Amino acid sequence: MCSPFVLDSRNTLSQKSYVIMMLSNYHEAKYAKVNRTMKEGSKEEFECLVAIEFYNKIMGAVDLADQMLNVYGLDRKSCKSWKKYCFAY
Repeated sequence: MCSPFVLDSRNTLSQKSYVIMMLSNYHEAKYAKVNRTMKEGSKEEFECLVAIEFYNKIMGAVDLADQMLNVYGLDRKSCKSWKKYCFAY
């Protein structure tokens, strides 16, 4: 492929293809095969970096921790206030 942009049949930019940059000192620059579900429900196999595959696996937990940090302030007296310290540090 010569272009970083992928156009679909309607000549619009596909939502799932965009350039990202990721820095990792844990994962090597190796590729892994992942399955993606397409709009019509079929699954296709793609190659992506191992660091991106790992991020996509744990992304839900990171988002949940960020949501909890925003909801529970330090001034609240709550059972879950200790999570702010555990997730932030």
